[in-house]
Amino acid sequence: MIAEAYRLLLLMLALTLTQVVSASANQTLNGDDFSLVGSGRLHWWGISIYDAALYAPADGYRPERPHYLEITYLKDFSRKQLVDRTLAEIERLHGARSDREAVLSELSAIFTDVSAGNRLFALHRPGEGVEFYSEERLLGRLDEATLAADFFSIWLDPDTSEPELRERLLGYLQ
Repeated sequence: MIAEAYRLLLLMLALTLTQVVSASANQTLNGDDFSLVGSGRLHWWGISIYDAALYAPADGYRPERPHYLEITYLKDFSRKQLVDRTLAEIERLHGARSDREAVLSELSAIFTDVSAGNRLFALHRPGEGVEFYSEERLLGRLDEATLAADFFSIWLDPDTSEPELRERLLGYLQ
């Protein structure tokens, strides 16, 4: 039970990025135009953790094209909680990383403590990496394409720990 709670906390922390409902279905991030694909709320044991939304080009989400997650936190989390949860979810999906300490360090340099109401964004440019933003401010980048894809798999992989949220993000559930 504690392990499951920790797993969920880490997932929510990894989602340093979104809001379930945005002011507009069409958004611009870093010069690119995106449309809302889907959104959902992560709950854990009846507690609302964060709202997440997936944005993609107007003609739809395709994993090989730029897309981003927007996360609006409904609870406070420390940088360490976010980093630990992110890496735990990546390793759950893809196995232990030989560069674990380097990844922890890289994520720690990018992620920040979050408070309820904070909105974070992760812009994925497949083959290039991911950029992390807090509101309009660039927090940092992961330039390793595989790690960037692994990060997004936390929410979008068929084997995600939160399949209903995945279905909502991809627009399959309302």
